[in-house]
Amino acid sequence: MRSLFVVSSLVNRVLASLMLPLGMIFLGNSYAHAQVISDGTINTNIKSSDNNFTILNGIAKGNNLFHSFSNFSVPTGGTATFDLVNTPNITNIFSRVTGGNVSQIDGLISTINHNNSVSLFLLNPAGIVFGPNASLNIGGAFVGTTASSIKFADGVEFSAVNSATPPLLTMSVPVGLQLGANAGAIRTQGNSSANILYGSPQIFKAQTVALIGSDLDINQTYLANPDGKVELWALRNAEVGLNNQGGLQLTSPAAADWGNILLRQSSYIQTNGMNGGAINIRGRGLTLQDGSQISSSTGTLGKGQGINIKTTEFVDLLGASAADQYSTPGLHTSVVGNQGRAGDITVETGRLRLANGAWLESTLSSPFDFISFSPIPSNDSRTGDINIKAATVEVTGYNRFPYFFIGSDLGLYFASAITTLISGGHSNENGKVTIDAQRVSLLDGGFISADVIGFYIPGFSESPTIGKSGDIVIRASEKLEISGVGVDGSNSAVISSIQPFTVGQAGNILINTGHLTLSKGGSVANDVTGNGQAGNIEIHAQDVEVSDPVINSFNQAVSGITVGVGKDAVGQGGTINLTADSLRVFNGGQITSSSLGQGSAGSVNLNVKNIEVQGTSQSLINGSYLPSAIAASSANSLPAGSINIKSDNVTVKDNAVITVSNTGNGDAGNLNITAKNLFLDNSASLRSEVNGGGQGNIHLNVNDVLLLRRGSKIITNALGASTGGNININVGSMVAVPSENSDISANAVLGSGGNIQITTQGIFGLEFQAQPTLNSDITASSQFGLSGNVQVNTIGVDPNSGLLELPENVTDSSQQIASGCAANTGSTFVATGRGGIPQNPMQEVRSDRTWSDTRDISTYRKNSGVTARIPQLPNKTLVQATAWHRRADGKIELVAASSPANIQPPLTCAALSQI
Repeated sequence: MRSLFVVSSLVNRVLASLMLPLGMIFLGNSYAHAQVISDGTINTNIKSSDNNFTILNGIAKGNNLFHSFSNFSVPTGGTATFDLVNTPNITNIFSRVTGGNVSQIDGLISTINHNNSVSLFLLNPAGIVFGPNASLNIGGAFVGTTASSIKFADGVEFSAVNSATPPLLTMSVPVGLQLGANAGAIRTQGNSSANILYGSPQIFKAQTVALIGSDLDINQTYLANPDGKVELWALRNAEVGLNNQGGLQLTSPAAADWGNILLRQSSYIQTNGMNGGAINIRGRGLTLQDGSQISSSTGTLGKGQGINIKTTEFVDLLGASAADQYSTPGLHTSVVGNQGRAGDITVETGRLRLANGAWLESTLSSPFDFISFSPIPSNDSRTGDINIKAATVEVTGYNRFPYFFIGSDLGLYFASAITTLISGGHSNENGKVTIDAQRVSLLDGGFISADVIGFYIPGFSESPTIGKSGDIVIRASEKLEISGVGVDGSNSAVISSIQPFTVGQAGNILINTGHLTLSKGGSVANDVTGNGQAGNIEIHAQDVEVSDPVINSFNQAVSGITVGVGKDAVGQGGTINLTADSLRVFNGGQITSSSLGQGSAGSVNLNVKNIEVQGTSQSLINGSYLPSAIAASSANSLPAGSINIKSDNVTVKDNAVITVSNTGNGDAGNLNITAKNLFLDNSASLRSEVNGGGQGNIHLNVNDVLLLRRGSKIITNALGASTGGNININVGSMVAVPSENSDISANAVLGSGGNIQITTQGIFGLEFQAQPTLNSDITASSQFGLSGNVQVNTIGVDPNSGLLELPENVTDSSQQIASGCAANTGSTFVATGRGGIPQNPMQEVRSDRTWSDTRDISTYRKNSGVTARIPQLPNKTLVQATAWHRRADGKIELVAASSPANIQPPLTCAALSQI
């Protein structure tokens, strides 16, 4: 359904561009009763006739003309005309209002001049209100402001609050508008239609229309400045810089007390034309509500100037609040015609929020010819880029679209969206969508997209749309959350697609975030449902969670991270590249590459430290519970994609699967996993399946442990005459419980079974069997064909590693070790070593053995210095002690006996017991 409401929106937008004239402004229902009156400080001469006022003279200084009024209000249907007949060669008209009354404009303000480039500045610090009949015809710029003064390059200040002193006037150029602390607001109160399709605006013509006040309240107002520029600024206590080089340019102050800008009750601001004019907005916050929108459209050979919004706190695009309002309000740039370029949309704010069916979009459409009842192609054109920079971006909600241009109820729902869109024509290209934020949320059907869509009206419009979809780049430093569906079942999504009745190439999707969460129908998708090539999806994140899928009500696709070629489509599938610290796929979550049409599927490449694929969907999907899956599949004669996983730990459990397959007659891809540990539990499976084709091999390179528990499977399954895929496993240890029926099998029906080759240090709990049994088996069988081969290479530990052969002549230990003491003597034997012995006899003594000196060395410390003395040895010949005797004090003393009579017998245990 998502694509259907996109198509309907484009029809709506095309009709709107045809039915709306280029022009005008409806401003305010506060009808003006005051008059245009001079304050007498400057030679301002006013001629009046009924409600028509002609303003003459003033004081001219060089190219500048100055006027001063005590009141300046234009009654309903009246005019205020600045006539330059007495003051030719004027470039700028500076008009101040000093009486303290609000200016109420409900008629025409214009200039009569010959060079058609005069700019008009209207300063009233008390405020300005525009009414529903207000209009403008100015050759240069029109600046309506509540600034207190205007400053010039030579330092002169033309003030609207200090009129007692005759003003200094200058021929210098204006350089700034000074808004004081009490600057008034600018309000508009129009009577435009609730739906802009039925609006009838008047012309509001100027090179630039600038409204600058403390706050801007635009209510039920249709402001159109065809091919011109619109500036909306809300601030006080600041100076807005002016630069007239190449047209009026406003520059932001370094500091300001920023205000709010509000568009409500189906207000509409547009600068449509051959070269869609620029729209610049500055303030604290911008709010568009009640079906209000801002638009800039470009024609053939045109180059749109785009929409640029910068607020300090928020931009709220709040969509429609009633059924009769415009169905896709918001911010829009577009191009209609050949070799044109739509303007860019740039938003810089603290918080961007889209709700109730609001759109932020740049589109390319073909005008509709009601005579031939077919689109008029727009060729070689490009939509604008969308650039968003914010702390928080939220896209949520939807509105019902009950009315078409004939008033009939189509029963459609439009979700909020940020999108670039091509509809019709040849050789067209979408712009790029770039979002830089801390947090991005897409909820309840809200989406970000870059699409190429087509129409098919039999007998009238049969030429396909040809174009290239744009890239989508989302950088969310903290979190990207995509969750929920709209009331019509359309997914919340980030999507780039080539839709039916189109030929082209989808753009790439790049996501870089801290945490990526997809749940309850949330999707990241790159699809071809027409004729073309899908783009790639590349994700970099710390954590990724994918869960709780929902089937899209329009194309029956299952939500998740997906690339694919749809049914009846012709093309090439894209690739998924995901890099993360953690990936969790649960409750039926899907990461898939698929092809149901005439095209090859892409591959899935995961480089993740920890992967967990767990469980099934919590509710029925197409009548059954959908297992959580990482899959690459096809249903045609062309190759399916492969799955390549690099990880530390991969866990698959509770009926979850990682699978490659081709249920047509083409080849399946390969399943390649490189990990430290691989755990399969509770009917989990690694699976490949072919039905007439080949390949579908499984390659597992597991450094430590491959564990299979409770009916888990590693299986290649060949249907029909296909040969079973091969299974190659290189693992440290492979473990299963024999009675739990966990199997490794390469099976076939009519063809040969695949080969299984296992290289491991040990297999525990699995045994080779000729046919599957109820125990944990390794089989390579075929029901009617030849069985495959099973080869197991067990690499054990070398028992001789680290050992030395002992000598044959063993030393007599009795000659090396003293006799032990008798057990009944109560003696002990204590050996104090270095803290341990080497692990084997050939190793050196390690230096890390613990040694502790527990002696009390305090008795050795002396305060005086230590003097070394060399003892005087007696002048005797030293003789080796050969005996011992007991001294008078009972101690034993070793002596050198002079005669054998004094020699004591050898020291024995018995002798020691007597000491």
